[in-house]
Amino acid sequence: MAAPKLTITKRRIQNHFQYYWWQYALLLVIAIFGWNLIYTTTRYRSPEHLKVEWYYEGATSEYTQQLADELLAEVTPQLFPDMEEVTFMLVGMDEQYGQMQLMVWSAAGQGDLYMLPEDSFGSLAGTLCDLQPYIDNGTLNVDGIDLTDGYITDTETGERYLVGIPTDSLKGLLNYHIDPSGKMMGLLITGGNIDNTAKLMGYLLDNMR
Repeated sequence: MAAPKLTITKRRIQNHFQYYWWQYALLLVIAIFGWNLIYTTTRYRSPEHLKVEWYYEGATSEYTQQLADELLAEVTPQLFPDMEEVTFMLVGMDEQYGQMQLMVWSAAGQGDLYMLPEDSFGSLAGTLCDLQPYIDNGTLNVDGIDLTDGYITDTETGERYLVGIPTDSLKGLLNYHIDPSGKMMGLLITGGNIDNTAKLMGYLLDNMR
């Protein structure tokens, strides 16, 4: 005996979606998640030596990101035309886990130029680059800046290294809604693009004072 034929009617369709709508919603969520996963894992990422990331922690306005992006778009062609990415990132530090977050970023080589309040900056001290060679070769002009708080001492050798530069004098950053007061800036040694990042730091020292 032949199986009875089911006639597709408007009522049958309505009943079907009434009871099985969740299956379609689940399929849609899975499809979106799968597409996002594929895109995230396969999209092109600039290698470390072709990008400069500026991480900043502090009070901001709604225009800070926009103004910072415009600043970097303006200076990139003259400072490092070969770079693929030069970005500014606002970072917020959780009071409880902020230091741990910084350690994770430094271990992963995330960020190149860090501009942080002094207490947060101190957490990175052992992972920052010695800035003295860049002062000696003229990349960083620190004339008139008190660098006392920017030094750390190697407990084993007793040698002192300059790893931070106070940014209080960079008042020009206020035009970009970036408050430099009470902050230090330094170069992450694991960032992968120290020489080009030093150029950005030098630009800020030369043009924001």
